[in-house]
Amino acid sequence: MQISELLAVKGLRLRFLSGEEHARRDIRWAYTTDLLEPARYLRGGELVLTGMMWHTRPEDSETFVSSIVSAGSLAVGAGRALGEIPPDLIEACRAHDIPLIEIPTETSFGAVTEEVLRSLTQRRFTTIAETRDRHRRLMAEVASGADFPSAFSSAATQAGLEAWVISSGGRHIASSGAPLPVEDRERLAAQALTWSAFPRTLRFPEEGENGRAITVLPVRARETHSLAGWWMVVAGDHRDWSEEEHETVAELVSIGVLARSRAEERALTTARHLEGLPRLLAAQRFDEVAELMRGAEGGSVPEDRAHVVVSAVMLPDPRVPDLSRRVLAELVADHPAAVVTGDNDALAIIPVEGGDHDIRRRGEEIRNELVHRAHVLDAGLLDYRLVVGLSSAARGITELRGAAVEARHARRLAELRGGRSRVIAGAEIDSHELLLASVPEEVQTSYRERLLGPLIAYDRDHRSDLVETLERFLAHSGSWQRCAAAMHVHVNTLRYRIGRVEELTGRDLSSLEHRVDLFLALKLRD
Repeated sequence: MQISELLAVKGLRLRFLSGEEHARRDIRWAYTTDLLEPARYLRGGELVLTGMMWHTRPEDSETFVSSIVSAGSLAVGAGRALGEIPPDLIEACRAHDIPLIEIPTETSFGAVTEEVLRSLTQRRFTTIAETRDRHRRLMAEVASGADFPSAFSSAATQAGLEAWVISSGGRHIASSGAPLPVEDRERLAAQALTWSAFPRTLRFPEEGENGRAITVLPVRARETHSLAGWWMVVAGDHRDWSEEEHETVAELVSIGVLARSRAEERALTTARHLEGLPRLLAAQRFDEVAELMRGAEGGSVPEDRAHVVVSAVMLPDPRVPDLSRRVLAELVADHPAAVVTGDNDALAIIPVEGGDHDIRRRGEEIRNELVHRAHVLDAGLLDYRLVVGLSSAARGITELRGAAVEARHARRLAELRGGRSRVIAGAEIDSHELLLASVPEEVQTSYRERLLGPLIAYDRDHRSDLVETLERFLAHSGSWQRCAAAMHVHVNTLRYRIGRVEELTGRDLSSLEHRVDLFLALKLRD
């Protein structure tokens, strides 16, 4: 309640001694004390009631008022049971710009406190009812398809909260005001992926005095994994929030959960509608592919429109349904016209506009975007690896089949390389790497073991370096002198080692064909 409302209660007969210009201040609580320095017992926003037992000399007034002001109290109520209010207390309150209210002898502190509590309780019940009504209304609007960013902004602004919703990859989803800077969103998202307990409060963007307190909470729909989830960021430390603020934040989170669930349902429906797309591409049934693409892209697809195809897999197979598809959807979310389908073997088709030069440039930009977004998700890839391959731009529906094959081959090569996340474009792949990536894994393993197995076993048993010697020899194109110099060994030593390699593998390293065999085996080992 406001101070003016308390003074308007006739039965209390309260009046201002100073600070009447602050009559509209809101009282959060009433606290009675006769301590000289009660700051450690105050939380801010109180009307501090005192019988002035602490007052033994004029200097005490300054000590008392300084203490309650430092704690954030907003007014002093001084009782007259012990006599007149001392002028030094009036002066101290004026100096600190805090209202001083006289409580007459016939009015007890208990009566003042009860009036404050009655007003606060009544207001709280009214606020709870209004909050629940607003919550039901917003939930109904979002459930019926209302724009979530607008609904969130309106609800957070009405509640007086500064809040944002960001994706697991650091994208802006919604906010009560201006979006967070890109760097801050991505850094927050990467940090949140490493946390196991929420809510989490930290200083941001910097620790210490330069950062401000923010609280991060998860916005998780049913069966949502953090790699494909949302986060809500709210200004302030949740430990300092009132019960009403906690309820308001919980309301916003529940609205976000509903919006996230709706978005996932729409994405799943689209993915199921397109689940036959890879099979139709493989069968070269391009008329049916064009029909599906028209439905997915919301209109006719020009015959010469270019597309980039992206293939993604989470390794090992995720326990969470559709996780690969949902993570891929996050990676390509900056391209709203992208078509995403599949399950663990997820496929995205991204339309690209422009001439040949523009298309090549956009293909490079898409690759860089995927690398960047995947890097943000790295912190959450504790149980999985994310491997992604993308094709060169393909013009027209008929070229999509080749682009899909190229994307999958690039993805298989990404599987062979290290890192929590790996993104490889078809244009980056050397011809032999593309060939190896297209070979089934069991064939790769058999080929590698047949050619290199004897060398690996020999090195293990004799503590030799035949595999390394073979790599260096092939890297120097079979030049005895250059290879020996690079390895700091005599040419005769090198000839002896290569002789052992030929003997163990049954290959002649003077033959180009045999050199290629061993070169490919070494690449499979890498």
